[in-house]
Amino acid sequence: MIALPWHREPLRRLAADRARLPHALLVHGARGIGKGEFARALAASVLCEAPRGGIACGECPSCHWFSQGNHPDYREVVPESEADDALRPAQDGAEAAEDEAPRAEKSKSLVIKIEQVRALADFVALTTHRAGHRVLVIRPAEALHPAAANALLKTLEEPPPATLIVMVSDQPARLLPTIRSRCRAVALVAPAADEALAWLREEGVDDPAAALAGAGGAPLLARDLASPTEAEFRKRVIAELARPGGANVLHFAASVDRAAVERFVYWMQTWVFDLVSRRAGAPIRHHRGEAAALEARAKSASTALLLDLDRELAEARRLAAHPLNPRLLAEHLLSAYNRATLSPRPAPERGRATR
Repeated sequence: MIALPWHREPLRRLAADRARLPHALLVHGARGIGKGEFARALAASVLCEAPRGGIACGECPSCHWFSQGNHPDYREVVPESEADDALRPAQDGAEAAEDEAPRAEKSKSLVIKIEQVRALADFVALTTHRAGHRVLVIRPAEALHPAAANALLKTLEEPPPATLIVMVSDQPARLLPTIRSRCRAVALVAPAADEALAWLREEGVDDPAAALAGAGGAPLLARDLASPTEAEFRKRVIAELARPGGANVLHFAASVDRAAVERFVYWMQTWVFDLVSRRAGAPIRHHRGEAAALEARAKSASTALLLDLDRELAEARRLAAHPLNPRLLAEHLLSAYNRATLSPRPAPERGRATR
């Protein structure tokens, strides 16, 4: 696992002395800067049998197992909805098809369940296969169900020897204080714009500057949002928000399903941010290509109502992992948007004679 360019130095500093690593780390920072990749690169370095300057060599048996996704001393716990087939041991085609069929019949969980945490008991209790470390990565940590978080506390309070638990979070404040207090915090930051743009070009992203602006400077989020499907969805949302007469609430809300809720809220947040910026005379950050539409909407908008809407959007995004009714949520947010951006008609003056 190769670290992202902007994480190589913090990774090197952290992994240089494996003997002094704490039993638990809380890796946190803005969404889309590569925290999950950092956690995996750290795990590979800790498990490596011949690290070079603290970094995984990529050649030893441990590194080969890790790259193939079947290292016996590594586990990654994520919600079912985010599970990546590449992280699970390879299966025969028929077996994989049989396994996926029942999963497709029901929606996958958006939280980390207590059963997933309890299933780790044998992993942390048994002796490691290579007489070295074992590493457990939990991401996103804020997706832990309260019961799962409480179940994890015992392991954090009484960690087995040679065990590293890495918790990855966009929103560490949402974690239980008792969990945060038992982890050493590792704060990661977004790379400089030039470094992020160079990486996006290597990834083959068209118009990397626009993609990076739309993602608020987060390169991995920019890459994901630049995919054709995501770009088309963004285009639809922004076109609706830019309508001179306001968003067509009922029509558009009907097209927002559960899978699209989080992205829908994200694009609303970035649009509202730019509207507030223009109302304050600040430059546009996210949607520079729609400057004319933003200027027009900003003229008729209420800063106070936009700020109220921004708070609602933040709460909606926090709850996006819960079983909300996506259509009703979209209707509510779009209605609030229309109220915030459409100037009310002035009331007729009283006492003036008409002819």
